[in-house]
Amino acid sequence: MSKTKRSTLYLLLINIFIVFLGIGLVIPVLPSIMNELNISGTTVGYLTAIFALTQLIISPFAGKAADKFGRKIMIVIGLFIFSVSELLFGMGKTIELLFISRILGGVSGACFMPAVTAFIADITTLETRPKMLGYMSAAITTGLIIGPGVGGFLAEIGTRVPFYSASILGFIAATLSVMLLKEPASPQEEIEAKEPI
Repeated sequence: MSKTKRSTLYLLLINIFIVFLGIGLVIPVLPSIMNELNISGTTVGYLTAIFALTQLIISPFAGKAADKFGRKIMIVIGLFIFSVSELLFGMGKTIELLFISRILGGVSGACFMPAVTAFIADITTLETRPKMLGYMSAAITTGLIIGPGVGGFLAEIGTRVPFYSASILGFIAATLSVMLLKEPASPQEEIEAKEPI
């Protein structure tokens, strides 16, 4: 793997880690938010379900968009939407706003994850792909493991702080992607580049 592709892979893994760290951050404070807004366990279940349902519905379309418009743009869009969704949840004082936040979160996941997975597939070979996808899985798991601990610490400052922190992390990841991420060449473009003129 070339140095450029390796740097791109590291950036993608950092983005994945940041997103799932952000998701993990908010886990410890959800019970406090439930009590603050008098939300029932059933409503929390609906909030979780609407996130998953939105991601399920949008993912096929987002995957097609990643093929048509490029991996980078879908990753950036997904990260910005993630940032907005966490900000809205942190600001949310009504059930309606929380549901809007979770719907946006589902759209974010649908845009981000297929594009990242496809990006990794684009810049790896058949021999290195399983290893790199393993790194992706490790980045997800690490973010989810570390996130709740950090979120619990931030919750000591305020119950909304983890959401704002997740929003900031998402914005940072999106900005890094805009500046540093290079759209991968298609297999046909790589073949043409290697052919002698």
